[in-house]
Amino acid sequence: LDLPKEPETDDEAQKKKWKWKVKSVKKENRERYSQRCDIELKLAVARKMKDEEFFYYPHNVDFRGRAYPMHPHLNHLGSDLCRGILEFADGRPLGKSGLQWLKIHLANLYGGGVDKLSNEGRIAFVDNHLDEIFDSAERTMEGRRWWLNAEDPFQFLAACITLSEALSTSEPESFISHIPVHQVFSWCE
Repeated sequence: LDLPKEPETDDEAQKKKWKWKVKSVKKENRERYSQRCDIELKLAVARKMKDEEFFYYPHNVDFRGRAYPMHPHLNHLGSDLCRGILEFADGRPLGKSGLQWLKIHLANLYGGGVDKLSNEGRIAFVDNHLDEIFDSAERTMEGRRWWLNAEDPFQFLAACITLSEALSTSEPESFISHIPVHQVFSWCE
């Protein structure tokens, strides 16, 4: 962001306001620079690994039995960007229930209250927005960029691409998916 111009006045109140704006803009620029460096580091690791057939994540286990990936920059517990670009080496056919869970997963990633609907409501949301999903998958940057409205845009985009590819085949249930789909089960007594 450009720094605001100093006001051509001797009014102390306006000068004080300008100094606060300058301080705020400098802080925002430092934060953006930090985010850009972090993202570039994650992408550099991803670029280096993209041609590998597969790779493993060694984990450390703490005294409580919780496992943490040793690689700090690109892992499945990382940011939306990390989770959006990682996929499984071995894919599985979606099947009928997998296709439904992919749609539910897509709605969950969109957020904005959609993730609070029933599973049928989430599936209906996705079915009602197939045009936006196809546009996001096929024209990611040139299109309407609907995927940027999601709470987790990079994971959402990955799911849009997968659903779009699956629905473009003659048998979507046979499509081999490589993305992780989060499922929530409620336990009944």
